[in-house]
Amino acid sequence: MQRVIDRKLYDTDAAEQIAKYAPLTDRSDFHFLIETLYKTSDGEYFLHAEGGAATKHAEKISNEKRPGEEIQLLTDEDALDWCEEREIEGETVVKEFDNLIET
Repeated sequence: MQRVIDRKLYDTDAAEQIAKYAPLTDRSDFHFLIETLYKTSDGEYFLHAEGGAATKHAEKISNEKRPGEEIQLLTDEDALDWCEEREIEGETVVKEFDNLIET
């Protein structure tokens, strides 16, 4: 997916995938959820999120909610929070955010 935000292109194919959270991947389910954390070549984090009609990523079209897809920019701290909330593997988190983690 590609999206231009503040005149800058964010592209899931060109960025490095850091972590993925996908508790429910059946796209026919209203609750399906796939979130992937990416890092651009200049160190910015963004989240690519896909979700069913019953998730926060749903699109509202007319009076109806449908599956949605979006890209959200994240600060370093927000990206670390996302990893902690989704219990991403500690090794991945430490490797990526060692400057933000107390030892």
